[in-house]
Amino acid sequence: MRIIKSIAISFLLLVSATIISYAQVNETGIKTTGDGIIQNSGDYKIEMVERENSISFYVLDAKGKTLSNKNVTGTVMFEFFNKTKATNPISLDINNSLLVEVPRANLYTYCIISIIYEGETITSKFKNSQVSEHDVNHGHQH
Repeated sequence: MRIIKSIAISFLLLVSATIISYAQVNETGIKTTGDGIIQNSGDYKIEMVERENSISFYVLDAKGKTLSNKNVTGTVMFEFFNKTKATNPISLDINNSLLVEVPRANLYTYCIISIIYEGETITSKFKNSQVSEHDVNHGHQH
């Protein structure tokens, strides 16, 4: 009886791991590092993962492998609903991510990341998926 239980538990764990792994593949077929949105940018891809007060970005190669953030520099420009803009520098974070703080007092509609990776400029524009049309029209989130 113990052997049957052990086999059943092993099978359940195997199925669970397969489902979790599949859930991390987005519509581009690339395994993401989080709950991110991936945009193509030349020979690279950039994944954006929105957090409460910050955004993490990951630079990926054509196959979807996360590249090192060593010596990467850049900025993120935020475009707001009222057409104003603000630019914040990126900082290097854990797991090869690039971190930028989101301006707190403003509700951005788009952000444009521009980085220099191994001497090459990589740029991508992302829409704020956490903001609704109502929030933009109203001027803030509830």
